[in-house]
Amino acid sequence: MNTRHLLLAACCLLAACANRPSDSPLIHAHRGGAALYPENTLPAMLHAVDLGVPVLEMDMHVTRDSQVVTSHDAYLNPVKALMPDGSGIPPGCDSIYIYSMDYDSLARYDVGSRPNPAFPHRKSLPCRVPRIGELIDSVEHYVARKGLAPVSYNIEIKSSPRKDSICTPDYRTFADLCMQELLIHDLGDRLLVQCFDPRALNYVHGRYPDVRLSYLVEDTVASFGELMSRLDFVPQVISPHYSMVDADFMDEARKLNMEVAPWTVDDPKEAERLTRLGVDAIITNDPPALMK
Repeated sequence: MNTRHLLLAACCLLAACANRPSDSPLIHAHRGGAALYPENTLPAMLHAVDLGVPVLEMDMHVTRDSQVVTSHDAYLNPVKALMPDGSGIPPGCDSIYIYSMDYDSLARYDVGSRPNPAFPHRKSLPCRVPRIGELIDSVEHYVARKGLAPVSYNIEIKSSPRKDSICTPDYRTFADLCMQELLIHDLGDRLLVQCFDPRALNYVHGRYPDVRLSYLVEDTVASFGELMSRLDFVPQVISPHYSMVDADFMDEARKLNMEVAPWTVDDPKEAERLTRLGVDAIITNDPPALMK
């Protein structure tokens, strides 16, 4: 790591500590704070920055013309998106995969105006699916212009064996496209790459060994040892569904010197439980509720 990266990492750490009690987990704004603004959009990320959230969480998919974009879903979800003419996407329509479209076509869809019933108090406004590079550049310029502390990024490669060559490229090509775009921005330790797919994590670790990685897990049946046996290495962070986290889980993670960042927690009481257990971060749709 060069001197610039060390200084940026130190600034991020100091800023985060200044905005939270020393024993509190870092808050990650899930999809930019999906309970507040349209998920994975620039307005959501900038709003999270204004709230003082230290880490922005987001997801990556790839278009037919190899543009890396921020989207949780592999397709244009009828619950969240509108057609270019403003009409609704027909329910059950599974043909509008992001991977089947060039970016210019994808950008015509509105992914912010339609109210999301999962988050009734969320602000709705016209938004497009952004390229990941444009989003990062916009956030970085916004932070610099306002004189704020640098933010960090927790970015998921939405790889899965079920999606290969259907919703995404093969996992190696997918990972390479994502990593090449992310590394252009020279974020250093402000970048954390997460994934549920052990294949992709093993590949990224081998090809990009300096990148910090987070292992997303939701298998509540497998033991901790079984989960870790799926990887060829020990990542810096393990990110389980919050229901999986108990004292035993924390002990196992600490033995391997891994940070623990559960997802997705919107209930302050559950956040208090996790804080007592000593988790390092909490991923939430509603940062203000937990930051209080």
